[in-house]
Amino acid sequence: MKRACLFAIVAVMSLAQRSRDDYRAVYRGWKQTDPNLERDASTGGAAIAQRADRMAAEAARSAAARKEFLEGTAQDEAQQVEWLENASLIPESTSKSDEQFIKSEAAAVTRTIDTFANDPDKGMQQLRQALAKERVALDTLAPVIAQRKKAAEEVTASTGAIEQARTKALEQSQAMLEGFKNAGASASSEAAAWAEYYRKIGEAAQGTATPITEVLPGAPPAVLNNPVPAPPTVTPLPLARYVGAWTFPQTNALYHGPQPEFIDLLVHEENGHATGSAFARFKLPPGSTGDPIVRFDFSGEFQPARRQVFNLVTAEGAKGTIELIPGPAFNLLEINFQTELKPGKIHQADVVLVKK
Repeated sequence: MKRACLFAIVAVMSLAQRSRDDYRAVYRGWKQTDPNLERDASTGGAAIAQRADRMAAEAARSAAARKEFLEGTAQDEAQQVEWLENASLIPESTSKSDEQFIKSEAAAVTRTIDTFANDPDKGMQQLRQALAKERVALDTLAPVIAQRKKAAEEVTASTGAIEQARTKALEQSQAMLEGFKNAGASASSEAAAWAEYYRKIGEAAQGTATPITEVLPGAPPAVLNNPVPAPPTVTPLPLARYVGAWTFPQTNALYHGPQPEFIDLLVHEENGHATGSAFARFKLPPGSTGDPIVRFDFSGEFQPARRQVFNLVTAEGAKGTIELIPGPAFNLLEINFQTELKPGKIHQADVVLVKK
């Protein structure tokens, strides 16, 4: 049975590894398809629109692969949650009946021995000798029972600690499972956001012909074939510097405060209104009993400022703010969040994310 369980675990890990590798391969393919699109978009033209359409298709493929990976990971996490829910460790209880039985039997044997102590009958004397051996055996058994009771008490104490650890691991796995489910559900929204992003790039690049009704007095009407600039936005920088899917890089990471293990941030925009969510796990100091998981949603109106600040609410109901700060490169975004203090919860972090 143990060998079968081990094979099952190895199979699940292998499938998860293949799924993750597939997703990463599709993601790299998307990013490497046309890395200079945004830089070249300022030149305009139909070619930019075609390139944007191609990138939109690759983004859709990447989002689909990411959704498949997250859903598979959620299934694996669900199995872990099920195991932890059913892995209650209840030790065998130790009753006083064993000790009482030994004492009562020893007392009975002693009384019988005393009864035949002066009996001259050889048969009774042989019985007395057998009873004496039984009493020796019972006397030997008594400390063994006491040791067994002590060992059972120690097992009960250690089992209590194990049960506490199991309960905490279950809570963490349940939080992870919920996070993976939410991230998987948001993959479709992410694909739609990227499709809109590339659509806007294509439209802005193509523009329209601008009629010039009068160039010089008396001259015929003319048309200036330069594209119309993209419609102005509320923010001084393009909304693409804020919206989209962002993640914590595994190399060359920049952060201040607690060190993240991973962060997934999703930002949407509609008619100048921002909505978003974040799911993160941080590394805790050795021996810490705090909760490394952070999840929150945020929303608000985009403002005519480089730094955007929105109100957030965590999964535990704590309120706070998150600040979105475009980085020096097009694909970098610094986030700085702060929340109300909650026992055992991370309440602030400053991290630089990269665009997925």
